[in-house]
Amino acid sequence: MKNALVVGGTRGIGKALAGQLKELSWSVIATGRDDLDMADPGGWDRFMRPLLLQQFDFVCFCAGEIDAFPWNRKSADDYIRAYLIHALGPVQLLAQYPSRFPWWATVAFISSVGAINTGIVDLGYSMAKAALDRAAKALAEHAAWNVKLIRYDLVSTDTYYRLPTETLHW
Repeated sequence: MKNALVVGGTRGIGKALAGQLKELSWSVIATGRDDLDMADPGGWDRFMRPLLLQQFDFVCFCAGEIDAFPWNRKSADDYIRAYLIHALGPVQLLAQYPSRFPWWATVAFISSVGAINTGIVDLGYSMAKAALDRAAKALAEHAAWNVKLIRYDLVSTDTYYRLPTETLHW
């Protein structure tokens, strides 16, 4: 049986993805903010320790948090939190627990076309997703994993909640 970790898998696209993987007979661990807060690296051990011998064939980072306030009313902490959740957190988690994500694993990052192209919804989110795009491309060039960057538009329909089939079958 193949093992998957879906970070941000308790709501939205992540929840739909976790369900899709279960339909394909995967063993799935889906996390929410209460389990694994990407903005709190100090709490990651609490989540990862019980999974000591667990290796994941697939990990998807789709943790998301949009804070739609005008850019000039956000604090530096708001921008830092967005960066940790959407860009730096996923890269750090992979680096901090390399034995959990073996070289043959597929690592998928969920992004959004609308956030990167316009930044209208949330400038901090848009900046962080742009950084995630660059990180995913760098990891694809320098890491052994099969790296996927999946960009959805900012819509909320069931059609967009299903990952492309080629992402799940390799």
